[in-house]
Amino acid sequence: MVSNISVAVNFVAKGNSTTLVVDKTTKVNATVSGVFSVVNGTVTANLGWRAFIVRGAMNLPLEGRDVDVNLAGSAMEDSISSHAYAAGWLVNAFGGGSFWNRPTLNFTALSTPLSTWTKNYNAATNTTTFSKTISGQDTFSVKATYNGQTYSFSAVSDPSGVVAVQGYANASGDSLAITSAPASASTGIMVAAVIAGLLLVAGAYIALRLKARPRTSTTTPAMASV
Repeated sequence: MVSNISVAVNFVAKGNSTTLVVDKTTKVNATVSGVFSVVNGTVTANLGWRAFIVRGAMNLPLEGRDVDVNLAGSAMEDSISSHAYAAGWLVNAFGGGSFWNRPTLNFTALSTPLSTWTKNYNAATNTTTFSKTISGQDTFSVKATYNGQTYSFSAVSDPSGVVAVQGYANASGDSLAITSAPASASTGIMVAAVIAGLLLVAGAYIALRLKARPRTSTTTPAMASV
């Protein structure tokens, strides 16, 4: 059961007459309980659910309004919301297409066993963390023709995750076992107090590029206003 969750989203957009680049970072921080059990006196937790994907829109109240923090199209619109013409142009060229509705909250690459993640134990806080980052996952591209010009979108994401539990934990596959800490570490974990924190970061690099064709006009492409 998720007892608490927070989401933070950040957009950075840069562009010129041929390229628009949007860097979107979404952090999901959740406290999870109910995944623990006691087997032969050892606290265990199955965290196989950590590798998930959000398929549709994920609307959350941010800055006084509902914001979709998932779909690529929403990321594009929100990142250049102050440029109404450019945002409208993007919707006309790509709105409703496969790229526009593509999820950015995709942590399926984190399905590798927890035993392969980087482990760190902090004796001062009696906390064990397991972390992993996937670089350059889910490269995706699509093209669209609008007003005689061909445009291409591409996206690359770098999902990362951190699982933190109170106590000294060892991983086996997708399960954690809370055991006695090394002799030099402070112990004293209570089963009822065990919680798991899952921090997921999805960094999506989304780029729109213009493929120029021979033209007689010298009109500046619409994206120059971004």
